[in-house]
Amino acid sequence: MIGNTIVLSFENELNIREYAEGCRITDILCGSSKNRGIKASVFFAVFIVMLFVIMINNYDPSRVPVAVIVILISAYLCTYYLYILPHKARLRGEHDFKTSRLISKKYRFDVYRDHVIMKNENEFIKRYNTDITYCLETDEIFVLTGGFEKRFLVISKRCLTDEQRDILSEHFQRELVKKYRSKVKKASASKRDDEHGK
Repeated sequence: MIGNTIVLSFENELNIREYAEGCRITDILCGSSKNRGIKASVFFAVFIVMLFVIMINNYDPSRVPVAVIVILISAYLCTYYLYILPHKARLRGEHDFKTSRLISKKYRFDVYRDHVIMKNENEFIKRYNTDITYCLETDEIFVLTGGFEKRFLVISKRCLTDEQRDILSEHFQRELVKKYRSKVKKASASKRDDEHGK
């Protein structure tokens, strides 16, 4: 069967920073931080309108105390959605990593054309491409979100060779076309190209 064609097989191990970043990214893509930019924009717009109300009242906040209260609440909520919520997700990821021994264990990944298998002696996870809602590639990790349990898989690039990184990146771009997003900085990509050219 074509779906059983193995693309890449490798061992991978996460550190706390990589797992916490995966948790933060998952929260932004499909958790409580989803659409945080829209929510923050709404509160920023309310903030601007209330500033305008104060300007109309000759810059005297004592004449419109409700506007001052709304400005303070809007500023807090804007900060909450843009910075505090993603930071809480990262802290939750760090806590999970420290309290669960399974996360820090070495895993074997078998990447097939239509699914990914992650396994070790204690756990076996099979994620079909149709189950994956997002695949995000950064300079340090790949994050695959989705599945029945709403889990996410994090693959560390630190444990991969340059060739394995390229194969995995090309595979996800090809097989997860609409679900794939890249946050790889151009400088690091061109640096890798230069190293291949030498």
